[in-house]
Amino acid sequence: MDFFVTYHAADQRWAEGIGRWLEEAGYSVELQSWDYWARSSFILEMFAVSAIAESTIAVLSPDFLTDNLERPEWAAAYAQDPTGAAGILIPVRVRDCDVATLLPDTPFLDLVGLDDDAAAETLLAEIRERKRQG
Repeated sequence: MDFFVTYHAADQRWAEGIGRWLEEAGYSVELQSWDYWARSSFILEMFAVSAIAESTIAVLSPDFLTDNLERPEWAAAYAQDPTGAAGILIPVRVRDCDVATLLPDTPFLDLVGLDDDAAAETLLAEIRERKRQG
């Protein structure tokens, strides 16, 4: 699997858009709202899936930074790739928030203020570049 998308419930629309754009570009994607909503142990399953995904995309927002930083699927990706250099962790900021305070060494892809078309284009260009370099 290419990508696992982790997000806060407040950012579900963004997460599903990111998943859809990636799938339309030919990548395999898993995210909570598509794949785990009916399962009772979804947090353990999300952790397991994030371990086999080539990359974890973290959808960053004020809600995510407040409530999700200790969830196992995010923590595992961050522990393996705190600087994002290995492409295991791909933080994507979708709403204005102070990423540098909590993740000072982690570069992020910024989609804040972009419409859907521009956001999709920006995301896919960055993913293609990372895949080319990796």
